[in-house]
Amino acid sequence: MTYRISGLTLAIASALAMSQVQAQDNADWRSQNQDQQGQQQSQQRATQGSDTQNRQQIRQGLQVKPLGQWDQNAVYEQGQFLGENLLDQDVLGQNGEDIGDISNAVLNEQNKIIALIAEVGGFWDMGDTHVIVPWEQARFTRNGVHLPINQDNLEQYQLYGENSVVKKQAFQKKAIIEDDADTGQRTWKLTDLINDYSNLSNGAAYGYVNNAVFAKDGQLLAVIVVPSGVVGRGGPMAYPFYGYESGWAPGDSTFEVPYSDQERSQLPPFDFQRFQGFWSGQGNRN
Repeated sequence: MTYRISGLTLAIASALAMSQVQAQDNADWRSQNQDQQGQQQSQQRATQGSDTQNRQQIRQGLQVKPLGQWDQNAVYEQGQFLGENLLDQDVLGQNGEDIGDISNAVLNEQNKIIALIAEVGGFWDMGDTHVIVPWEQARFTRNGVHLPINQDNLEQYQLYGENSVVKKQAFQKKAIIEDDADTGQRTWKLTDLINDYSNLSNGAAYGYVNNAVFAKDGQLLAVIVVPSGVVGRGGPMAYPFYGYESGWAPGDSTFEVPYSDQERSQLPPFDFQRFQGFWSGQGNRN
């Protein structure tokens, strides 16, 4: 008996064989993809675990000054301006004309401002541009911040220019920032801190960072936290800021107040009315 295999039968058989091959390929791809995802997740967990462990070790070595020994009066006496009032402050040119606004401040590892970032140039027949100016070249007045910028020297203050006071690499976000010859010391921006969430030392939710107090030389004297919820009774409080010393990093979304609720409750609220400095009547949110 002779069997005839039709074209249709061959087509069906071929399609089934191809489907099986594709199914196996898909299974292999899914397995490989899952393995890669598993490896990536394991690496992320290892990195996060190592980072958490490093920060815990840093905090254990930190000498936190008890709030009872912290001289809060020095914050009022030495404080010259609030961080929130610095941001968006008018930038005044050499002739006192309004040429832009302060966008940010760059601080070093010692929590001291080393440069101001401003957005200027909108009326110089050009679009707005960001510039960076060394702190020592800024001059504060009641009307704003005088910066030595004009249309002719604008290029030497370019944010990413060769003469920038902050190295270009310092603006690039890194998981771990190490000191080296290329990047210089670690730097961070004021907006990395203001408006962050805040926790107490036991991890309890506390509030958010409302402001920061600076001395005349740009040194950060205190962080002001506005409490929220049950823990947040008592109004805005000023605390010491330890920065990198405490394991804090610019990319963190939460600022940890290194004190317990009992310690915090013994601290009087920060008195914005008592604080006197440049632009002290502007933007005090409490």
